[in-house]
Amino acid sequence: MVRLEVIEMSEPGCSALDALKAYAAVSDAGQDHLLSIALRRAFGMVQSYADTALLAGTFRVCADDHDGSVRLYMGGKANEAVGASGVGVSFVQRGDCVQVGTNGYCEVVFKTEVSSADYDRLLPVVLKYATAVYDGKESRELNQILRECL
Repeated sequence: MVRLEVIEMSEPGCSALDALKAYAAVSDAGQDHLLSIALRRAFGMVQSYADTALLAGTFRVCADDHDGSVRLYMGGKANEAVGASGVGVSFVQRGDCVQVGTNGYCEVVFKTEVSSADYDRLLPVVLKYATAVYDGKESRELNQILRECL
């Protein structure tokens, strides 16, 4: 089984909230809290679906069935790998896969960075998704929006 954990992730900036307010035609500052929640959810869903970092972060992949190779997500760069006992194990990153020096349980910590080209390309999808969340759209419509990432 493989599990992805968020250790730390940056928040969307004020410019993203302003862009969402313009996109959703919301001028009332009283809605900023709800829009911020929708925006965070949208960034998370779009970057997960597109497998592309839109918010920089630090993550941990925990894997116990991996045959020595663990896949990283969103263009991440591995920082460390530890085995079941918490002791560091050797690792080499090749593309989005990390070869680890164990076939047993391991944890790989990695960081993601945001490409401005990817951010600009996917921001319209984020805004559309956040607006749909804010408007209470159903999961079928939300999934349809996510398909625009590809």
